[in-house]
Amino acid sequence: MGEKWCTVSVTGPGGRRHSVDVLATSVFDAAHICVAHAKATPGAGFPPLTLETVFEVVIDGKVYRVAGKVLQRWIVNERQQRRGPRGDVFSQRPGLE
Repeated sequence: MGEKWCTVSVTGPGGRRHSVDVLATSVFDAAHICVAHAKATPGAGFPPLTLETVFEVVIDGKVYRVAGKVLQRWIVNERQQRRGPRGDVFSQRPGLE
């Protein structure tokens, strides 16, 4: 896909939506960047992101939904496969564990 701007949203327990715009290479990458943003910026107001969280990623007007459990499997798999400087940077991003 190359890098594209995406909007990632999650809905908190009270029904409030929280969103962030990210530059990502895939739907899963966008959701993972959202996790990193939410954990690095507690003042952003995101609800706790867990394996039960559903991420909505909008790219070019299309909406994709990513379940937290599936995202975490992707993160673990990518950590095992990525090498070099990009792999090191990727490994520093938090997961949903």
